[in-house]
Amino acid sequence: MAQNFEYGKWALEYDLQDGARIGKLSYAGTDLVTTEPETFKAPETDYGLYETRPVYGYDDCLPSVEQSNYPGRGWEIPDHGELCWLSWNLEVKSNQLIFSVESRELPIQFKRVLEFDESTLVWKFEVINTGDTPLPFQHVIHPLIPLNDVTDIELPEFDSVHNDRGEEFHLKNPGAVQDFLLNVLQGDFYMLFVQGAKRGEIGWTYSDRLKVRMNYPLELFPAIGIWWNNSGYPDEDGCRRNECAFEPIPGRSSTLIDAHHDGLALIAKPGEPFSWEITWDLKII
Repeated sequence: MAQNFEYGKWALEYDLQDGARIGKLSYAGTDLVTTEPETFKAPETDYGLYETRPVYGYDDCLPSVEQSNYPGRGWEIPDHGELCWLSWNLEVKSNQLIFSVESRELPIQFKRVLEFDESTLVWKFEVINTGDTPLPFQHVIHPLIPLNDVTDIELPEFDSVHNDRGEEFHLKNPGAVQDFLLNVLQGDFYMLFVQGAKRGEIGWTYSDRLKVRMNYPLELFPAIGIWWNNSGYPDEDGCRRNECAFEPIPGRSSTLIDAHHDGLALIAKPGEPFSWEITWDLKII
């Protein structure tokens, strides 16, 4: 059952039984993420397990985004990770929501803290390994943003851009990436990976001139995933969505097995909390 939280100009709706999904996140009346569709039908074609439930809002993806074998365990990680399929716990404070969950497959405790200020949202994450061996993982934030409301994109300088098939796109600077994305035709969709970002900073602006500037630890997240779906996916009547996402990624792709192979996976050591923060600063421009 969805529950509500408000702090200043912030309004939030979440469902602990549905992977602690954030189904509404708004600031001063602007919806920052997509909201629950009025109707839902799962596609008839197999687009992965994640598409069998309504897709909207915000989820945490851990220990992988894409379906992947977990290194050394013989476990196939579900599509978009394990956490969105579990029931979570919550502690509420005046300006904080402290979500927590335990993996059923790994000796891992995960915590997502949302800390609200007047125009800032700090996402605080923590992984605790309760086992006795180091555990590799990816964590990727998954905020689905209403694509038609995005009018401007700011990216750092970078080395290259590839799609999800590993093909290089000849987009040489942040302006070229913005022009490409904002001119994607209705019915098309892309998953891009920006490699070698020079700063841990991404910005986007909504049509009502509200701007979000996201800052994240570049040393942990060397790539940026950009999901851009202009009503093209899933490609079946009644299933296509209008959404985009900007996702700092620990690895060159959103697959744990790749990150582990490349030595870019995050590592939770036994008994040592692994924590990091991502900040959203908002302003009207």
